[in-house]
Amino acid sequence: MNFSHKNAFLGIILLAGTIIGAGIFSLPFIFSKIGLLPGLFYLLFFTVFYGIIHLMYARILEKQEANHQFFYLAHKYFSRFFANLASLAVIGDLIFTLLVYLVLAPAFFQYVWPAPWLILMLVFWLASSIFIFVRSKAMAWADLISILCMFGIIALVFWAGRGQVLESSWFQKMDFTLLFLPFGPLLFSLAGRPAIHKIMELRSQVASRFPLKSVIFWGTAIPSLVYMFFIVSVLRLQPAPSDDVFSSLSFLPSWVLLALGLMGILSLWDSYFMIGANLKDLLLFDLKYPRWLAYALVLFLPLGLYFVGLRNFMMAIGLAGGLFLALEGIFIGAMWRQAFPGHRYSWILWPAGLIFVLAMVYEIYAVIG
Repeated sequence: MNFSHKNAFLGIILLAGTIIGAGIFSLPFIFSKIGLLPGLFYLLFFTVFYGIIHLMYARILEKQEANHQFFYLAHKYFSRFFANLASLAVIGDLIFTLLVYLVLAPAFFQYVWPAPWLILMLVFWLASSIFIFVRSKAMAWADLISILCMFGIIALVFWAGRGQVLESSWFQKMDFTLLFLPFGPLLFSLAGRPAIHKIMELRSQVASRFPLKSVIFWGTAIPSLVYMFFIVSVLRLQPAPSDDVFSSLSFLPSWVLLALGLMGILSLWDSYFMIGANLKDLLLFDLKYPRWLAYALVLFLPLGLYFVGLRNFMMAIGLAGGLFLALEGIFIGAMWRQAFPGHRYSWILWPAGLIFVLAMVYEIYAVIG
């Protein structure tokens, strides 16, 4: 394997590792509601859809003289108002992703320390928040630890369900209210834009640059294969799982629950303080917020959202994906159109925009309806 191919492989792993996260825990519930075959269709469709979005963003970066961040590109291609709105979409996604972890953490924590869920959430929040402000070489290992724990969870769930018959329905009775249910969670589960910057850095390190299409295709497709494997493994154990999966697996042996709990907590803990640190840096250095305001938003805004009533896992993940990531996707499409005016595939922006708008409308309706 030459160095160019090695960097391509690293790019695939980087994108796949960025994509695979807490969104995986929402998918068995969705598949149980809409049926296995419709669920598979949604998963394949959104995998191709997000692969296109990732490639668009990579092409935008490829056209720049330097590897600029999203905020720079927003101000380059948009007016000040729309640039600020694009920045708000990214910040909103990060804040709601932190909220997703706060909502999900007690589902794992309960198998390690049986205490009231509010106490478990606060303990997780405090333990994770402290590390947001700690600069340590150990933080470089956080992504690797999180990925290893995630794959440990998937492997253990598969092992626990070995030999079980898959009893979930291939089709469910069509319910129009569920038609748009998968949009937000799948957008959340397949988003990997931050990794595109690092892929472009890897690509610039070699004279013979690896093909972006192949790296982005496999980097987006591998998480979908992992998701399908996990979904089938869960549904073998529990045909009607809870929205966070693990609240409905209490019948498993105690040692399995303890292992799942520990790996889940560690994975969420790593992810929480890494995302929190990223959000803090964006507020401080990109948006030039005062230090006290940046710290306060990172620490207390996700917690405040939890206490005002956003404690439902599907609602939190739906808002993160169906509202903020959908809005980010619209801006990526708009950037691409301005970067490549008159491109022969510019027509694709219309159906892509419609999907994002439908996701946003559904999530807003789900909250206020």
